[in-house]
Amino acid sequence: MSLKKFDSIKKLSRKKKIILVCIVVFFLIGAFQIVSNRLEDKTAVTSDVVNIKVTTAAITTLENTSPLTGRLQPIEEVTIIPKAMGEVTGVYVELGQKITKGTVLFELDKTQVATAYNQAKASYNDAQVNLSRMETLYREGAVSLQQYEQAKTAYTIAKEAYTAASDGMSNYIVTSPIDGYITSINVDVGGIASQSMAAATIANIDKLEIETSVSEAVINKIRVGDKVDVLVTSVSDTPFPGKITALSPAPAVGSLTYPMKVTLDNESAAIKPGMFAEVIITSDKTVNTIALPSGAVLIKSGKTVVAVIEDGKKVVFRDVVVGVDNGELAEIKSGVKAGDIVVIEGQYYLEENSEFNIID
Repeated sequence: MSLKKFDSIKKLSRKKKIILVCIVVFFLIGAFQIVSNRLEDKTAVTSDVVNIKVTTAAITTLENTSPLTGRLQPIEEVTIIPKAMGEVTGVYVELGQKITKGTVLFELDKTQVATAYNQAKASYNDAQVNLSRMETLYREGAVSLQQYEQAKTAYTIAKEAYTAASDGMSNYIVTSPIDGYITSINVDVGGIASQSMAAATIANIDKLEIETSVSEAVINKIRVGDKVDVLVTSVSDTPFPGKITALSPAPAVGSLTYPMKVTLDNESAAIKPGMFAEVIITSDKTVNTIALPSGAVLIKSGKTVVAVIEDGKKVVFRDVVVGVDNGELAEIKSGVKAGDIVVIEGQYYLEENSEFNIID
């Protein structure tokens, strides 16, 4: 056999092998598809069926809230600036200490003022004794009216000088004018206190307040004394009860909103001044109404509608009238009654002849 003929036979054998491999591959692919089709769930929904979620319309109470934000501040806070200048001889409070009105905070050296005070006190005592003696003598006719009047004048002057000296002495003993907590103390024993620097600050945090403002859409729906919820998420997920204590009837200068103050009790001191808070005001409240998720309401052919499932198998788009909508729930004034099955997801893909599958 010639070499040329042998090569031809060899090439033909390779072609047969390739053809055979291709036939086997096609056979395997076909077999796989047949098996897959047989194993396929014949109850599966085809792409022409719309998966939807539904809810049952029910009577409820719908509230429309307006959240406002602000920082919590003490309802009462004072800065202590001494009325006199002098060396600090004693400090009797610490940072964070709870104190009552009248508690001595610190004292200043009163050596010099004490001398003037003692002199004024002695003069006052002498003038008082002298007036008493002159009064007795005047009644007995032993002294003239002029002498008695001079004694009264001297007494008055001495009394005023003593009162002034007493007030001056009290300036060297600095006390708290309110109940509260020491939020700063800026004096030390041996240091100098003066009117040029705040010596301490005190805050009463038994009550806290938030200064915020409301829009023109809300101003006529609230009033002083209304109760509100105050949410301080850094402390609790449960709102704290608050009350509107001030409300301006006119907007602030350069603003279109109306200033408002909200106060809340804080006897436990769990809430701290400076914390961020959210005031939740109920501006509208509707009771005994049907409310649906806001997303269930559609605009279809220029009409406001919802998709309702009737008899468990038919899609019907009903015209509805929407009332209060708080962004989560919308009041349905007409078009839906309690017990109706309303589509809340997938409604945008539905037509009245659509096939659907209700999913959880």
